Amino acid sequence: VRFHGFAELPAETGRSETSSEFTCLGSQWIMDIYPGGDEESDEGMVALDLNNMSYKGIHTKFRFSIKDSDGRYRETAYAHNSYKFEGLDVEGDDNEEWIWCNVNFVKRSTILKYLVEGTLVIEVQMRLADPTQTIPPPFIPENPAACNAIRKIFMDEKSADVVFQVEHQKGESNARKKAKTSPTTFHAHRLILLQCAPQLAELCGPIENNFSPV
Repeated sequence: VRFHGFAELPAETGRSETSSEFTCLGSQWIMDIYPGGDEESDEGMVALDLNNMSYKGIHTKFRFSIKDSDGRYRETAYAHNSYKFEGLDVEGDDNEEWIWCNVNFVKRSTILKYLVEGTLVIEVQMRLADPTQTIPPPFIPENPAACNAIRKIFMDEKSADVVFQVEHQKGESNARKKAKTSPTTFHAHRLILLQCAPQLAELCGPIENNFSPV
C-alpha cells in the first residue's frame, strides 16, 4: 500500500487519507491513514484503519510493516489476536465491525525517516485465522471475441499450418482384401493444438513449406 507525498498530507487530528483498493485472500480492502492521528491517538502518533470492502465476512490474522528504500522492514504493527471482519452492511446501519483500527501505529516523525522518494510504503500481510474458511477462486471472465476468432479459422485452409490426412480402409463382403478410400483432410493450427490437444501437437514434425502434413 502506498501513500504518495506523505509529508505534505494534512496532519490535523481526525483527518485521513484513503489508499487505493487492493485484493487479499479473495476480499477487497482499503486502508485509511491519519497522519495527525485520530481523537484517541497519543500526541504525535499516526493512526490507521484496515477496512473490509467486501460483502462477505472474513476471519484473519494480519500485520503491517513500513518498508524503507532498501526494502527493509522498519516498523511493524499487528493485531495480537485474530480479527473477524464482518462484511459491508448492505442495509447501511451503524455496524463497524468491518473496520480494524490502530490508533497508535507509529510516530509521524519516525515515518518521515523511512519514506521512499516521498512515498510511505506499507506492506500488508494476511492469512486466514479459520482453517476451514476457503478463498474463492479468482473470477476469470469468458472472452467471446477470442472464441469467435478461433471458430472463424476452424478448418480454414488458408491460415492452417498443420494438415491431418486420415485414411481408412473399406472392407468388402466375403473377401479378404480391403479397398483403400481417398484420405480425409483436416486443416488445423499448431498453437491451438498445443493448448487444446497436446498429443496431436506432438505428432507435428518440423514445418516445411509453411505447413506440416501429418
